Amino acid sequence: MLRVALSGRGIVAALVLLLLIAAAIVLGRWQWDRTQDILAAERASASQAIPVEEVLPAGSAELPNEIIGRPVTASGEFVSSMQVAVSNREHQGGLGVWIVTGLQLADGRVVAVLRGSLPTSDSPGAEPPAGAVTVSGVLQPDEQFYTDAAVADGVVASIASGRLASAWGVEVVPGYIALTAQAPSSSPAPVPVLATAQTGDVAFPLQNFFYAFQWWFFAIFAVVLYARWLWLESVRDDEVSA
Repeated sequence: MLRVALSGRGIVAALVLLLLIAAAIVLGRWQWDRTQDILAAERASASQAIPVEEVLPAGSAELPNEIIGRPVTASGEFVSSMQVAVSNREHQGGLGVWIVTGLQLADGRVVAVLRGSLPTSDSPGAEPPAGAVTVSGVLQPDEQFYTDAAVADGVVASIASGRLASAWGVEVVPGYIALTAQAPSSSPAPVPVLATAQTGDVAFPLQNFFYAFQWWFFAIFAVVLYARWLWLESVRDDEVSA
């Protein structure tokens, strides 16, 4: 086999093999980098806040799983009569309340906004700001616990858009927005609450991923073919010599 490898045809075959290996490695690396670029672009797109009306058009009765944790914006006016305090929630290491206020959108619907946490429901900052505001936040699903607890005197045990709609007498967007920013800002204001549901990772681009490994496998396959060719040629030469 060494004799064949060092012959003229063996050297030519080796050069062709090296070119094929180099091309396969470069093409595989390109597909791998393209996979990472696609992932980065899709993750960047998923992290951009979009209007809540775009992800939940009028008539939406449920919150699709794929948009839970999606950053959203909502513009409108807070309605002070549409506000509840969620009891027994964490506030700076102790018990407090979460302040949830209805934000009326341009299409007449109301979205529940978790404005943040306060020691009590009448603490400074509980009263929502007047006038037009734009809030940014993370879309969260309705809470499924304490569903039988009654709404009394503006205090609830959990955030459920359906029950808020019944109490407020308006159509409420499914789920709620955990506020992260508000423009214009107001002070004093509730302390923003960390969203529990975050956007899942985007779908992995398997096609480009497999293309990368396909090229690298081709390089290995070319080496195997070259080694087999050397063996077959050496056997043929031995038979001719015999």
